[in-house]
Amino acid sequence: MIDVVIVNWNSGDYLQKCIQSIFSTDNKNFIHTIFIIDNNSKDSSMQQIESNDQIEIIWNKENKGFAKACNQGFKLCTSPYILLLNPDTQLLNFTLKDCISFIEKESTIDILGCQLLNEMGEISPSCSRFPSAFGIFIDATGLSKMAPSIFKPGIIMTDWDHKKSRFVDQLMGAFMFMRKTVFEKMGYFDERFFVYFEEVDFSRRLNELGGKSFFNANIKAIHAGEGTTSSVKGFRLFLNLRSRLQYAKKHFNFWGYLIVWLVTYFIEPFTRSVFLIFSGRIKEMKDLWIGYKLLTGIKKNKLTVD
Repeated sequence: MIDVVIVNWNSGDYLQKCIQSIFSTDNKNFIHTIFIIDNNSKDSSMQQIESNDQIEIIWNKENKGFAKACNQGFKLCTSPYILLLNPDTQLLNFTLKDCISFIEKESTIDILGCQLLNEMGEISPSCSRFPSAFGIFIDATGLSKMAPSIFKPGIIMTDWDHKKSRFVDQLMGAFMFMRKTVFEKMGYFDERFFVYFEEVDFSRRLNELGGKSFFNANIKAIHAGEGTTSSVKGFRLFLNLRSRLQYAKKHFNFWGYLIVWLVTYFIEPFTRSVFLIFSGRIKEMKDLWIGYKLLTGIKKNKLTVD
């Protein structure tokens, strides 16, 4: 049996579609409980969910962040398998059956990921390398975009078509099918990460203990991407950059962290600006500078995730 953990924050219609896909004919027989942790949503996403004995809702009075909310759900799970699922994700027929069938045959795999398709049916990159100071430098300076044949992306594996199954460093938190025993090995998500990089940190700690993550291209799901944060892009950028700095401080040595800090504050704002200009996305400049103003503290954070 499987317990599903979904963290919701203003996901609109996505959450209802996600729940419907879980309770589809081919998936519902594998479900024990769906834990929905709502981080004080202000929209009608939770009101659309119909009452069901297999759904348990945890109502947070404030936005506790993704990592902490995930842990709230993980700690309630009792099934041998746990699926962490974003609300803007939908399962396809036999997704859960295929996950169980595969992972039960592969005892060395702790976390299983699947091929994620966007709403157009195209494959979305969903696997990443463990970040390094050099890798972050490559991405932040734009070298991985300007000369991809020379410089591989430092984190997200956009240089790989995701059409074949393989072991990977890290799987996107939008769909992480895990053995419950993984938490007994290493604990839960690091709650110092409000959102972003918590699953990277989790996967890295697991890897250091000998655990493995596997991407199965034959199992599929739909992931809209940015479904719950598309309206706060500047704030999302701020949270991403802040978590990246937290990750670097936790896992890199002094010089590695210094490189990431310098690149983040003094190089990346300009490389991102140049990229937006040359790609014709000038309208996104406002969100870019909102994110960096929040990061530097120049602009007080009047945006809120509550």
